[in-house]
This record gives sequence, C-alpha cells and structure tokens, in this order.
Amino acid sequence: MACASCGRDIAPPATLIAERDGLLRKRDELRDELRRARDEIEAIMRRRKSR
Repeated sequence: MACASCGRDIAPPATLIAERDGLLRKRDELRDELRRARDEIEAIMRRRKSR
C-alpha cells in the first residue's frame, strides 16, 4: 500500500497485523468466557429463586 501523494509505503508491518489478530482472538475468548460466567450466574440465581 502506498501513499497516493508521495508514493511512500504506508502498509502496516506484518508484526503489527499479527499482534492485532492475536488481540482480536483474545478479546473474543474473553467475551465467550464472560458470556459463560453470566449464564452460570443466571442459572444459579434461577435455582435460588425456585427454592
């Protein structure tokens, strides 16, 4: 990718792209973990209410 004005390379480095991809995967894993924890808490609360 090059700048339209000066022709200089403006592509992000591969290491930065790899780091971003890793962070996006980690974010998705944490979201899934949070969703599971919320579901577990809701199930516990429902059981307590049904007693």
